[in-house]
Amino acid sequence: MVMASNHQRREFIKAAALGGVAASAGCLSSVTGGGSDSSGSGGGGGGGGDGNTVEYWEYFHSQSQVAEKLMQSSVEEFQSSTDAQMKMNWASWDDINGGKWKNNIQNGNRPVIYDSTNSLDGQFIEPGWVKPVSEYKDRLSDDALQNIEWAMQMAQSCYRGFDENLYEIPIGLEVGSPFIARADHFEEAGLSIEEDFPPTDYEHLVEVATQLQENGPGDYGFQIYGAQGDVTDEALVTWTASEGGYEGMYLDEEWSDVKYDSDVWKTATKQYVDLYRKHGLSSDKAPTASNEGVAQMLIQGDVSMYQGSTKDLGLFRSRAEEMLKDGTIVFGPSWEGSAGNRGEFFTQCIALMRKPDGVSEDVWSQREELAIQWINKVLSKEFQSEVPRSLATLPVRKDVWESLHEDPALSESNYMSTLETMADGMEHGWSSHPKMNAIQYNIAGPLFQEAVRGQISPEEACTRAAEQIRDQIDL
Repeated sequence: MVMASNHQRREFIKAAALGGVAASAGCLSSVTGGGSDSSGSGGGGGGGGDGNTVEYWEYFHSQSQVAEKLMQSSVEEFQSSTDAQMKMNWASWDDINGGKWKNNIQNGNRPVIYDSTNSLDGQFIEPGWVKPVSEYKDRLSDDALQNIEWAMQMAQSCYRGFDENLYEIPIGLEVGSPFIARADHFEEAGLSIEEDFPPTDYEHLVEVATQLQENGPGDYGFQIYGAQGDVTDEALVTWTASEGGYEGMYLDEEWSDVKYDSDVWKTATKQYVDLYRKHGLSSDKAPTASNEGVAQMLIQGDVSMYQGSTKDLGLFRSRAEEMLKDGTIVFGPSWEGSAGNRGEFFTQCIALMRKPDGVSEDVWSQREELAIQWINKVLSKEFQSEVPRSLATLPVRKDVWESLHEDPALSESNYMSTLETMADGMEHGWSSHPKMNAIQYNIAGPLFQEAVRGQISPEEACTRAAEQIRDQIDL
């Protein structure tokens, strides 16, 4: 593969082989059995079991209560309608980002199928564990493929450093960070939600947020994030990508260098931090604020506006659905920058893994066929219609978009129209680099948080992040 030398590739394969096909130390139980393994230590992929048992490592459910309900009910329905027995590992973001999945695969425990976020998965792709989509695309539903081809083309930008164009099937797209606001706060502050929202550029953002804070009912006009897991992957990268294209992404187009110390990143990071430290538009929780916490602050009315994750819809549906249906909570697209887009995207995706040693071809083929049926299920119109409602991303099937505008929670909140607007013209996806977790979070996150705290300048955070990544990671 492009990303690894022959020596590195041999070492990865050797590590996986030495693990053998030992059974998992943690027992994965069926969703219908009333239990689950949420530790990320579950196994599968060994020689035990028959061809009807499909090991599935599942992440989507962890996004919200409504996502959990969708995934659990869908698995139950699938088991009832097929001969499959799904052995579920109900995993979390930390299980993937923290190394549990990788460690277990290296020890011989791997699933037939997994779902995840593409930027976390290069660590599985580089060693050759993930089966390229080209090897099974012809087994997917023709109807689904016809309607998701646009998303599959977009998703190819996420795998630029590998030999194949596509390794995972996109299920939903998180398209940048939309603005999210309280329409009633705009009205009370003497602003028009139709004319003054969303902000059209940074200066307009400061102007509107200041008026919201001075004249509206909320304590703060615009809340930023400082939490290490959010500060680099929400509004900030949406701004940089829209302004600089690949200059505003984490890595350049060839994956040969990190871009944090570009002028685009330094300018945007200063503007972002200034919203809190210079303009005073965010609360003192800013250095540790996460997107989930800020969403709750919006519900409570403490904050009037922020720029966050499309997946916050799931939290709103769980805790404040009426505020979506009556248009109290509204979404709006981020501004179009000099690069001609409104930010970047990443995918909620699903993929097959290659057969490990010690499992017969016949057994693995039977398991894989059932996994293909599951992929076709999540690409069906029925499931795709639930993607924005439950997984809170833009469904990859365009033929379900129109009907979703009939849902009051998605239409009155401008959720669907916002995501459709932001997706138009997007071309820069988060890289699935094998070390993306360190590039995006583990190294850069603490430094950007220090900038929000005022301990270092925004420019220094950008410079030090780039220097440390170059020093610690072989790009």
